Amino acid sequence: MTKVPKGAILLMVVFGGNMDLKFVGLHAHSGVGSPFDGFGYPQEHMDFAYSNGCEALALTDHGNMNGFAYQVIHAKKMKKQGKNFKPIFGVEAYFIPDIDEWKEQYEQHKLDKKKARKLDTDQSGTTIENEGETKSKGSSNINRSRHLVLLAQNQKGLSNIFKLISESYSGKYFYRKPRIDFNLLEKYSDGVIASSACLGGIYAGCYWENREESKEAVLEAMRKVTEKMVSIFGDRWYGELQWNNIPEQHELNQYIIQMHEEFGIELISTADSHYPNQDAWKDRELYKRLGWLGKGKPEWLDMTLPTEVEEIGYELYPKNGNEMWESYKKYSDLCGVEYEDELVKRSIEETHNIAFNVIERFIPDNTVRLPDFVVPAGLSADDYLEKLSMSGLGDILHKRKIKYDVDKYVERTQHELKVIADRGFSKYFLTMKAVSDKTNETQLSGPGRGSAAGSLVAYALGITQIDPIKHGLLFSRFLRSDATDYPDIDYDVSNPMELKERLIGEWGDNVVVPISNWNTLQLRSLIKDISKFYDIPFTEANNVTNKMLYEATPLAKKKHGIRAGVYTPTFDEVMEFSETLQSFLKKYPKVKEHVEALHGEYRSCSRHAGGVVIGEELDRHMPLIASKGVRQTPWSEGQNVRQLEPMGFIKFDIL
Repeated sequence: MTKVPKGAILLMVVFGGNMDLKFVGLHAHSGVGSPFDGFGYPQEHMDFAYSNGCEALALTDHGNMNGFAYQVIHAKKMKKQGKNFKPIFGVEAYFIPDIDEWKEQYEQHKLDKKKARKLDTDQSGTTIENEGETKSKGSSNINRSRHLVLLAQNQKGLSNIFKLISESYSGKYFYRKPRIDFNLLEKYSDGVIASSACLGGIYAGCYWENREESKEAVLEAMRKVTEKMVSIFGDRWYGELQWNNIPEQHELNQYIIQMHEEFGIELISTADSHYPNQDAWKDRELYKRLGWLGKGKPEWLDMTLPTEVEEIGYELYPKNGNEMWESYKKYSDLCGVEYEDELVKRSIEETHNIAFNVIERFIPDNTVRLPDFVVPAGLSADDYLEKLSMSGLGDILHKRKIKYDVDKYVERTQHELKVIADRGFSKYFLTMKAVSDKTNETQLSGPGRGSAAGSLVAYALGITQIDPIKHGLLFSRFLRSDATDYPDIDYDVSNPMELKERLIGEWGDNVVVPISNWNTLQLRSLIKDISKFYDIPFTEANNVTNKMLYEATPLAKKKHGIRAGVYTPTFDEVMEFSETLQSFLKKYPKVKEHVEALHGEYRSCSRHAGGVVIGEELDRHMPLIASKGVRQTPWSEGQNVRQLEPMGFIKFDIL
């Protein structure tokens, strides 16, 4: 006999018949864009949602779209596998009403020595959600911000969300968090859908800040927000209901329902998922606490790990429609609050309507984006590259007095130009020449290394200083007509930081953008952090982390037949070959359980040693973030992760 899900039984009791509610999660977090709050990679969330009977899922991380590349790449993979699943792109932005008013208050605080000491100067690229500030009245107007869910309705909306995020990390908008205000929303609302978010949301702000005064004060504040949001988004503004065991949530739900009754705004229910499946809640709770180790425990966070999910008061995984209904019935009953069943049912199913009838099905344009300013008006990139290459080649032949192999040089140059043009990389070489020209004005550059030294075009343009014909170097090792990889020129200069700063200063920080590196939780630090959390003596944990690589490396090398050279064993190999680690994990099984689950989760943001992206209006083509005041890409490119190339951006290595 087929087992009927509990949520479906509830639906049959209430509405009669065999009923499955259609639902799409329009509010969801991953550990990539919401580190130490969300948990797991976007692809894990997508796979579970699909297996749980859902046809789509949004990703709305806190203030950024750092998980967007994972989302897009995995959506394409799912499509190839024959899985009909729709990715929905978005963000849960941090919002304040007016940035200029906030700036005035901030300047006043700076004049007061006592208040000035409490001002935060952190400009880290990693934002950790602080529930004590967003899901309460908060102790400081200066530090306060609220949540706002934004979803891309189409490609135009996606570009606008990219722009909103890029702006939120720049100038006056960034303070402790990337923030937006009403003025920015008015500029970039086209193609964007918005909802009121959670207990940290914009409607919740009205509730927290006015509930001690009166119910009418709460309603009046919410009416002003509703009027403003409707004026910006029209029928693309939604009131968001959530279902948990928090009494204040149900009070807020009632106020939001009243906005629906007074203004006719549509309601949606969301799961606000933070981890990829039902069983991951405990790992997420530990991950959440690890984020605050060394930072000072916040008042709102109990560092004791719950033993049962019911102790938390909510389940934050990607639910299906029946599970949403079950959560509604369960938690409204526990909190003693009655709702109109039909209204809640519509709010659940409205998410599916938005996902498939309001939001267009699209995968972002990944056309290679390179700057237009490297090509003079009236010329194509191919023609201009040919002109510069042949001119540069002529100068080289004349300077070196080469007379007998001229045809060989010309034919090789023409062959390379054809391959470059056919692959669509003429602009790449022109951009690289522009970088080279800027370099040679102020500092020394290297002769060229790696496969790029096999390009005669690069030599003719002055990018490299090695004659590939004289030295017998093959162009095919660098670029082939039948390959799919992008060109990669490692460009050595005497002062790379100075050059990058000059390029950013002259071309703009939305043209030249350093590439981010994302640091993840590694075995050594995880063992120490988890051991500290469980009060395991430091000497024991330190003994393990000191010995495990020493024990595992020779056995791992033997496994692969490696007799000499440096080799770093993988996570699995250290777990397999280190006897000290095995004994430790056997003694402390909780550490083993969490290490396996948390290894590789996002930890912090840093910057690539030499990589930059060069393009035009990059803040419209990717949601730029910033670290220490420097704009960076939200996605990375390196040995272990490739996100920029699949999204249409070429990495330039200035080393």
